[in-house]
Amino acid sequence: MFIIKYLKSLLYIFISILIFTLLISSLSYFNLLGSALKYFKLIAIIVSMLIGGIFLGKQSSNKGYLEGIKIGVIVIFILFLLSYLGFDKNINLERIIYYLIILISSIFGSIIGINKKSKSEN
Repeated sequence: MFIIKYLKSLLYIFISILIFTLLISSLSYFNLLGSALKYFKLIAIIVSMLIGGIFLGKQSSNKGYLEGIKIGVIVIFILFLLSYLGFDKNINLERIIYYLIILISSIFGSIIGINKKSKSEN
């Protein structure tokens, strides 16, 4: 049961990333985004992490920020492995800030999720 809530949250995160990727790719294909493409990619990952964090926060009993840190570290680890294994082996300040944004958005998502859960219980 413990692992299942993290796997479901990861599923929400990666499905929303896939949906945003398809949307951004189709908009980019018709050249509707232009130079704002990198901002849309960042917004997509932030919203995806918020969605996964909210789901995880609703499943948790307390301390949503710790759950957000856990899922954020898991996603960062997966992305780091994918980037290191084949795509880009450089670690620079931009990538560190990107990973911090992922972590912070998952923390906020979990906090929002646990607060929504506590409001709906009252």
